[in-house]
Amino acid sequence: MKSLSKNLKYILSRIKKADSILLFLDYDGTLTPIVKTHYKAILQIKTKNLLKSLVKNESVKLSIVTGRSLTDIKRLVGLKGIRYCGCHGLDIDSVPKRGILKKADNAKIHIAKAKKLLLSKLKNITGYEIEDKKLILALHYRNVSSSQLPFLKKAFYLASKPYTDKGLLRTTSGKKVYEMRPNINWDKGSYCKYLLKSLKRPKKNILPIYIGDDKTDEAAFKALKQKGITVFVTGERKTSLAEYYLNSTNEVISFLKKLNS
Repeated sequence: MKSLSKNLKYILSRIKKADSILLFLDYDGTLTPIVKTHYKAILQIKTKNLLKSLVKNESVKLSIVTGRSLTDIKRLVGLKGIRYCGCHGLDIDSVPKRGILKKADNAKIHIAKAKKLLLSKLKNITGYEIEDKKLILALHYRNVSSSQLPFLKKAFYLASKPYTDKGLLRTTSGKKVYEMRPNINWDKGSYCKYLLKSLKRPKKNILPIYIGDDKTDEAAFKALKQKGITVFVTGERKTSLAEYYLNSTNEVISFLKKLNS
């Protein structure tokens, strides 16, 4: 990866040559710092005002892509004019559910049953958080003691096994979180390609820019490779498929200000 800051002049020249920018932003760890409990990741007023300004910028089309539920991310950001996408690409705002996304919706009943089983296995473990997004079940363990982590991990995989063995669900992991989700070939990268294709116009040069910090963003980095500008916000991991990196959410905000100027 290359430093975005050290290549800023070149990146801004690419942005200037484009007819419009399709800007994809993750939320946790990108627009807000990672916090101990996910519900405390509140957008700062200055960041919200910056997003509001980007929405008004006619040359920028803004999409927020997150692992949070669609309802949650719309509540947290609270701005119109943004294309919201929750559950790692599975829940797209104002899009009729058909095809593969309809299949994802059908998995909700399996996730509900898996949640019930998981809760029964976590009775002796403290510090965890369950985030039920209907389409995805997330088990956060940032505040679980190291001595209890092996038991938490075992409980998670035992609860998901009846459904993963049948190919109904699959499991993934991110920053201090395990997740169960529909077993379909759709992710953040799929969503980015879908939106980019839907906005394509003849003779229009749309430059996609994706900024994210988690494992789930790697699918988007891969999908947009050589198509746009991909930026990894470094944290616990130091390797990524992204072409560029920024060191913190503060650096993300600084870059967005330059992009919007």
